[in-house]
Amino acid sequence: MDPMTSSPPADRPPRPPVRPQTDPGAAASVAPGSAAPAAPGPGAPGAAGPEISDAPDGRLGAEGLRAVSPRLVPARYLATIPGYVIGVLLAAGAVVAAALTGWWWLGLLALIPLVVVVQSLLLTPRRVRAIGYRDAEEDLTIALGIMFRSVHTIPYGRVQSVKIDEGPVDRRYGLAKLTISTAHDGAGVTLPGLPKDEAERLRALLTARGVELMAAL
Repeated sequence: MDPMTSSPPADRPPRPPVRPQTDPGAAASVAPGSAAPAAPGPGAPGAAGPEISDAPDGRLGAEGLRAVSPRLVPARYLATIPGYVIGVLLAAGAVVAAALTGWWWLGLLALIPLVVVVQSLLLTPRRVRAIGYRDAEEDLTIALGIMFRSVHTIPYGRVQSVKIDEGPVDRRYGLAKLTISTAHDGAGVTLPGLPKDEAERLRALLTARGVELMAAL
């Protein structure tokens, strides 16, 4: 036998197994045979409510709508350039008047045209994305606006006239406006930002459906 190694005595009794310690308070909190506490339901005070999204699909009447042409954004910027210039000139005039007269409060008036110009620059793309339409079997739906949103549903049988307009800016971007007049609303509803071929298609559709429904009566 190697003198450097030794084996334990054969007559030493084995050690008893060590039991894991448990917290008596935790064991008392759940009685034997009882189910674990359930998670709070949707109506419980601790439950999270439904999420509200600001996506375009969450707008009033946005389901199934077709978007107008994205070229309407630069077209509106170009058409509003005179208003931007006037706003900047008014702001500059207020600042110059405040510097010449010493009346500092005149400089605060410059904020008014600047706020109008900035909000127009920032909100124009979103306002264009909020415009939509849907031509169904029996009616045409037009949705406009963000903060003050309006959804018009026009039955084909009530259409009195359909008009297509285009200005110099619209013509530059290949766009047209479709104006629909009904017996109920003499002023009509205008749908801007349509490509010319789409405006012609809607005009022909509204005219044909209107004639068919009137003939059926």
